[in-house]
Amino acid sequence: MRAAPGKNHFELFGLPVAFDIDAGDLASRYRELQRRVHPDKFANASDQERRLSLQMTAQVNEAYQALKDPVRRGRYLLSLRGVDIDEETDTAMDPAFLMEQMEWREAVAEARAAGEHHGVEKLMQRVEKHGGEVLAAIERRLDE
Repeated sequence: MRAAPGKNHFELFGLPVAFDIDAGDLASRYRELQRRVHPDKFANASDQERRLSLQMTAQVNEAYQALKDPVRRGRYLLSLRGVDIDEETDTAMDPAFLMEQMEWREAVAEARAAGEHHGVEKLMQRVEKHGGEVLAAIERRLDE
């Protein structure tokens, strides 16, 4: 077993560096890597091999968690490109985005107040459609 220092998460799993990945393929590759490096497999090995196994297992787990979640995968791709999103300190929001959020909330509140469950469902469908469009736009930009 060899450590994978310097490999990014995509290289670790043998995947192209892209936002759009096959979740099933990622899960299969994860299980295969875990099978190869899991500490139980090295119970009777030397101390150094056991430590290396623990390190590799942690690296594989960390990479899998980052790649399986679209938000974390996007952040990771940005970090690979040297973009620091600085989300802890950047509290500025696009005014158009904030206005859109307020409009969504008002529409939901009005539909609920009027007892229009069907209206709430239609709004949820619009929100989900819009979210899908936003995610597709992000995907296109990250995969450029």
